[in-house]
Amino acid sequence: MLLLTIEVTDRHAMKTLHSLQEKHLIKIAGDADINSPALPGSPLSLSAFKNWIAAAESMPSVSLKDAKTKWAAKRKKLLHLSK
Repeated sequence: MLLLTIEVTDRHAMKTLHSLQEKHLIKIAGDADINSPALPGSPLSLSAFKNWIAAAESMPSVSLKDAKTKWAAKRKKLLHLSK
């Protein structure tokens, strides 16, 4: 299982997500109270920003080629499911 947080700004996209939920392929959890520097919200202090950068730099990386390959497979699957 993979948990994603996304901001949907288009009605058509939301209909597609609801269609996937009806097929029991995804579960829409509703509004989540997530406080992340990557999302809109209150500004970080300088020390919190430095800690966030240090944590991000210590995480393992993924090559661009691997990321594109994984995304292509997921995209193909999602396109097939949304038809």
